[in-house]
Amino acid sequence: MGRLRYLLLIVLLLPVWLPVLTLGFLWFQWPIWRQRGRVSGTAYEPFGARLCYHLLGSRPDPLSWQLAAGLPATRSWWFRQLALPLLTGPSRLAAYTPSFLHYPPERPLTLTDLLAARTEFHDRALVAAGGLRQFVVLGAGWDTRGFAWRSDPQRKVFEVDMPATQAVKRAALDKAGIDAARVTFVACDFQRQSWLEALAAAGLDLHQPTFFLWEGVSMYLEEPAVQETLRAVARLPEGSAISFDFFSHQWLNDSWTGKLVRTAVHLVYGERFRFGFSVRPQVTTALELYLQESGLQACGLVLREAVSWGDQRPGSVPFGGAAVCVADQVRATGQETRRDGSGSQPIPASSPGYTQPSASGSSGPRRVASGRTSSGTRDS
Repeated sequence: MGRLRYLLLIVLLLPVWLPVLTLGFLWFQWPIWRQRGRVSGTAYEPFGARLCYHLLGSRPDPLSWQLAAGLPATRSWWFRQLALPLLTGPSRLAAYTPSFLHYPPERPLTLTDLLAARTEFHDRALVAAGGLRQFVVLGAGWDTRGFAWRSDPQRKVFEVDMPATQAVKRAALDKAGIDAARVTFVACDFQRQSWLEALAAAGLDLHQPTFFLWEGVSMYLEEPAVQETLRAVARLPEGSAISFDFFSHQWLNDSWTGKLVRTAVHLVYGERFRFGFSVRPQVTTALELYLQESGLQACGLVLREAVSWGDQRPGSVPFGGAAVCVADQVRATGQETRRDGSGSQPIPASSPGYTQPSASGSSGPRRVASGRTSSGTRDS
């Protein structure tokens, strides 16, 4: 019944809804196109989704809504007070949320659920890292999690991003009146600079466990930069953890949808997808094998959790997934290689400062304390 009411509202509102949303989209895109190639345009994708979740009440995020008033593409009255409410209004009136606006996302996951699945996974990982005192957002974009996490005066929060993108964010924070005094901003180009050295120079304590959030970044980097990022985390104190997401190598390179999305992102934003992890024959097995063959396991990096998103049927290729890896030199040294899903030692339920996230809302195979895999059904 809710779906019927929603569709009826869309039909009735279409004469107004469509032109307003079209103009709102163009108004939104114009500042992005003007800064194309200098400031990340793709940072607006998860940010826009979270604004919708906020308006629908499924994931309250007042800081993002406040920040939107300062960012070039979202600060216009047309976008914030007309286009966004029109996009989410029919859902509120009909008490029905279409799948592309669902948070948490519906199961089974499709590509339209990517942003919700990503957000959900990293939110859970951040909660699990509550025992750590240092939090770093790598490739922060317009993310606001660090501003909520800073409430504990014992915690240090750092944001690392490209200089031009970070400059836009800092100006937007000032314009929106958000206090950023306790967040340390570190400008760095992942492809050309050592972000860890830049963080250390900015005050990160390399002798303390740290949680790294690396959302929506790995696919834009070359493989050596991805490996170096993971290797840097592996060398940090035991209990340090990194939560990251990725596209499937097979989906990006072998499927028509992957090629279409890759082309569209490049045309619209001027940014290229360069890397994806293998998810075959199963995501946990594939990632563990990658850690071993790349030498990351020997450096001390252990897979704690992995999920895949998309079609899980035999012969199909999931479009991506997410994982949490932890620094554990002792465990990595003695860990057996898991090739068929049965030969690895169990991973302990927690490391110092980082606890295993609840399985609630996970999707696809994941590593659990028993050493087996489990599958769930349930993005950013």
